[in-house]
Amino acid sequence: MWKQTYEGDKRRSEADRKKCLHHIAASKEWIIEGVHYTWVNESFNEADLIIFLDIHYLKRIGFIIKRYVLQKAKIEKANYAPTFSIFIKMFQWNADFEKQSKPEILHTLRTSYNDKLIIVKKREEIEHFIS
Repeated sequence: MWKQTYEGDKRRSEADRKKCLHHIAASKEWIIEGVHYTWVNESFNEADLIIFLDIHYLKRIGFIIKRYVLQKAKIEKANYAPTFSIFIKMFQWNADFEKQSKPEILHTLRTSYNDKLIIVKKREEIEHFIS
């Protein structure tokens, strides 16, 4: 979605995104973060495994707050200016994900890719799966 430059992150064009996605999916090993599922979903066909991180809504709120505080304190690096406006938008994006995107993504994954889908809800499950 984003191209990192010295001047900051720049949004890729749709054509550039598709080109990058095809290049990545043709590689031997890759990981694609799927919050932008409406345009990365074609990579699901090429995936050997799809892991959906189903972190509880309230826990994600805690992560948003923690990230903002750490970024403002310059303890954690940010690829964008951690403004209060973006902080507030994060809560809206989180709510939108919970109410709209998450059910759509899970429906798509369960309907078409259930044979390679793993849903992980807790850190312990992630650590167990990785080990």
